[in-house]
Amino acid sequence: MLYELAHTIQKNAPWIWNGVEVMNALLFRWRVGKRMKGVAACCPAGMRIAGERDAALLADFFKRQPEDAFRWFKPHAFDEESLRKLLKRYTYIIYIEESDGVVAGYAFLRCFFHGRCFLGKMVDVNHQGRGVCTRLCAVGMEMANVLGLRMFESINKENVGSLKASQKACEVIVVEELENGDVLIEDHKKGSLKRKE
Repeated sequence: MLYELAHTIQKNAPWIWNGVEVMNALLFRWRVGKRMKGVAACCPAGMRIAGERDAALLADFFKRQPEDAFRWFKPHAFDEESLRKLLKRYTYIIYIEESDGVVAGYAFLRCFFHGRCFLGKMVDVNHQGRGVCTRLCAVGMEMANVLGLRMFESINKENVGSLKASQKACEVIVVEELENGDVLIEDHKKGSLKRKE
């Protein structure tokens, strides 16, 4: 319910949303403090935190993707200026996997001061089926743990590849079914949930 309310406010009352964004950033910075410095260390070789200078690189990445790639992935605008603004936000941790100088995978953690974050991920059309999505999810889980946050995802039930990648990287719990066939899941570190024998 809160998830849907947030999207409604963002879409219909952007001036309220901007105020919420500023307050969230201040409170989130206070909550995580120095732990934010440990986030970059979660990235293995070939993966890194994106910075403002990567706006054009990311805009190009999104332009290369087929229209079908955006069927379930519409968390923000994909033009260079919008991406530059997003990269400046303290509450967005954007990271990429690169292969031969090309962005193979894009992911972000959208963080909130109340201890939750949401993972979004997309893999380049030419790099799918190579474990990129699973690695992006696993790294997001590590970052969330470093920051002391619970990690969630909204995935469409028809988006089997994304769901399987999350299940490979994490212990997944379905929290609730959302509109349009989406499910809200909570990810936990592999092996962290006790299984009944």
